[in-house]
Amino acid sequence: MAIYSASVKTVSRGGGRSATAAAAYRNGEEIADLRTGEIHDYRRRTGVEHVASFAPEGMAPQPSAELWNRAEAAEVRKNARVAREVLVALPAELTPTQRRELAEGIAQALADRYGTAGTLAVHTPDREGDQRNHHAHILMTTRRLEPSGALGEKTRELDDVKRGPQEIEWVRAMIEARTNHALERAGSEARVDRRSLVEQRAAALEAGELERAAELDRLPTLHEGPRVTEIRRECEREQRAPLGTVTRLQVNNDRRQLAADRAELGSVSAQIIDIEQARAERAAREQATGAASAGMEAFKARFQQSQDMAAKIEAEAQRVAQERAAEQAAQERAKAPKHAALSNDGPTNTKGRSGPDFSM
Repeated sequence: MAIYSASVKTVSRGGGRSATAAAAYRNGEEIADLRTGEIHDYRRRTGVEHVASFAPEGMAPQPSAELWNRAEAAEVRKNARVAREVLVALPAELTPTQRRELAEGIAQALADRYGTAGTLAVHTPDREGDQRNHHAHILMTTRRLEPSGALGEKTRELDDVKRGPQEIEWVRAMIEARTNHALERAGSEARVDRRSLVEQRAAALEAGELERAAELDRLPTLHEGPRVTEIRRECEREQRAPLGTVTRLQVNNDRRQLAADRAELGSVSAQIIDIEQARAERAAREQATGAASAGMEAFKARFQQSQDMAAKIEAEAQRVAQERAAEQAAQERAKAPKHAALSNDGPTNTKGRSGPDFSM
């Protein structure tokens, strides 16, 4: 699963910020603010891989310094929103060219939907940070660009209480779709998912993907911003705790530690489950072996019983046959004298008879 991150924020004077300073910092360039006279010079900044200007289809992009000075001049209120930023994570699975094309496609889609102009900057991961953290800062105007090149009406739909959340969801869905399309075209099997960790974990549990659900059982970290990031790196270099209270830094540290503890607990639990499963399987095998042995003994007993019964039947049959033979022999002996008396072969008793004697 590739990293998905997309957020929409505003640059407001109420927070002491300006569109010229934001663009100069993100683009790694020098911009002189004509409204205040300040010069924002970030040309020595490293990690800026690609910078480009964009505008709605059919309109010419404007140079960065010119565009953002126009954005500042178009606002008069001291708490005005002078720019809107879309921060997008770019997959590490893509090449630099593919990431640049993805960022430009996202920026163009925003410009065409809202009629705004702006600049984008593709940043590489910091040397001391997560080396997968390729990302793009897409800075766009809060007013629509007119064919004359001037900035016209405000993009109120993004600030509306009802429509605003729907538009933010469209932005996030568009980024997800374009990112996955880029990954598919690049031949990568990785995909991004804009759903929250809670939603992804619930879907994984429903699908029976227990390992995936365990991986998603963690709290999301908070975006720290450049100042907190600088404090973190300084503390890591000097191997000390931060001085004073830095809320997001501490929260993220706690959440990372909690995630590590959960991962370790999950590993131990998995080992316990494996052991219990092995024991259950062994018990099942032993039970099956015992059942088979008992079954064999029962079969032998039944077989012996059948053999004994067959022997008894055979013996009884022989006895009956013998009795019948004896009875038949007796009957034949009983009949023998009668046959002899009627036979002419035996001596003739003539004693007491009258009449002539013809014997020779």
